[in-house]
Amino acid sequence: MTAVHAGNINFKWDPKSLEIRTLAVERLLEPLVTQVTTLVNTNSKGPSNKKRGRSKKAHVLAASVEQATENFLEKGDKIAKESQFLKEELVAAVEDVRKQGDLMKAAAGEFADDPCSSVKRGN
Repeated sequence: MTAVHAGNINFKWDPKSLEIRTLAVERLLEPLVTQVTTLVNTNSKGPSNKKRGRSKKAHVLAASVEQATENFLEKGDKIAKESQFLKEELVAAVEDVRKQGDLMKAAAGEFADDPCSSVKRGN
């Protein structure tokens, strides 16, 4: 049983018998509950028998990040060139994003090639 004190009002509730009674709250929590349920069900199955090593999903994710970065850079270049104020700063910022995007692309590619490497995972 958990007690919550809000001013002069005391609330007592048991998390085990918690019912969601507001439709708005239920709609907000539904995606979270689905994700947690999926994670719990996936992890409770034990270790995967899938082949370890190269991950196609990692390559797809890396390509998506690369495409999003390219789209961002195109729009950023356009805005920087059309800007009357802070033009130099905007051009410099876009160039910095371009450099960081290239570094991120290289790191994502290396990770996707060997996703099981703890060095590439950073742990």
